[in-house]
Amino acid sequence: MKVDRKRIQQYLVEIQANIREIEDLFSDYTDEAILRDRHLMKSLKYSLVEVSEAISLVLQHLLAKHLGVPVKGYIDSVRKASENNLISEGLASSLKPFFDFRNSLVHRYWMIDDKKLLENCKGGYKDFQEFIKEIEVFLEKIQEA
Repeated sequence: MKVDRKRIQQYLVEIQANIREIEDLFSDYTDEAILRDRHLMKSLKYSLVEVSEAISLVLQHLLAKHLGVPVKGYIDSVRKASENNLISEGLASSLKPFFDFRNSLVHRYWMIDDKKLLENCKGGYKDFQEFIKEIEVFLEKIQEA
């Protein structure tokens, strides 16, 4: 089966756009201001959900179309992507807690500790940029093959 590069690039652009929005939020507001403003927190949470969706779609597509590997959900896609050398083990380890957190955001929205979310995001959102780099490297490798 053939990888749809245009589709993958669209997802990567979506991830990059959300990274910029997260960075803008962090540069324009203090942590306290973000925590006080429920609209800013919802914006951050929505950006994280969009990133998780796009990352998962990239991994599912590459695993299915290039390797013929099925997945069962977000965490399984990260695990299998690492096992099949789509992404590094280190990145998979960094993304796994993010997907655990994503599941809490989507399924138990009311149980999220906003302060913890903000701290985790400030420390970990750069992993999304690393994801883009690793996927671009992978795409170059399979293009050369």
